Amino acid sequence: MQKKSSSVLKKVIFLILFFICQSDVLSKDMILDQLKNPKITNQSQKWDFITDQVMGGVSTGKFIVEKVDGVMCYRMTGDVSTKNNGGFIQIRTKLDPEINSKDYDGVYIKVYGNEKNYNLHLRTGLTLAPWQYYSYTFVTTKNWNKIRVPFKQFKKSNFYQPKSILGQNIKSVGLVAGFDDFKSDICLSEIGFY
Repeated sequence: MQKKSSSVLKKVIFLILFFICQSDVLSKDMILDQLKNPKITNQSQKWDFITDQVMGGVSTGKFIVEKVDGVMCYRMTGDVSTKNNGGFIQIRTKLDPEINSKDYDGVYIKVYGNEKNYNLHLRTGLTLAPWQYYSYTFVTTKNWNKIRVPFKQFKKSNFYQPKSILGQNIKSVGLVAGFDDFKSDICLSEIGFY
C-alpha cells in the first residue's frame, strides 16, 4: 500500500513540475530584435528610416547603430517639424511572418531618450493608407527602461479603422518621433512581443 502511494506521489510531483516548466516556456517573450545582427530583425527583415519628406514635410534625421550608456542600440536623432503638413521621423520594420495579436498580450521595448514623447506604431492588414496605424505614446527618460504596452492600449489613427487591434495580424512595427516641433534623440536596444 505504501509503495502505491509513493508511486502516486511521484507522478503528482512529476506532473506539477511538468506544468511549471511548460507555463515558463509558454510565457517567454518573442524577441524581435536585440541587435544581434544590427539593422536586421530576428525575422531577417531590415529596418527602414522614413521621414515626412515622403509627403512633402521638412523633418530631417538619421538612424545609426551606437553604444549608449554601455548598451548597443538603434539611435534615431533629428529635427521634427510640423511645417508643410509634416511632423515625423521613424524607423520601421515589416513583420514576416506577421504577428497575430491573439498570440501575445502586447509589445515591449527597451529605450533611452531625451525626456520627450515618442510613439510606437503598429500596422495591420486593415491599415491600408499610409496615415493609418495603431499608436501608443510614451515618455523617455535619460536611463534605460523597459516599457510593456498591452495591445488594448493602442489607439487607432482614423475613425474608419476597427477600434481595436485585438484579433488582427500585425504586419509592421515602427518607432516614431513626431507630431510636434522638437529635437529627437531616442535609443532602442530591444523590441519584442510578450
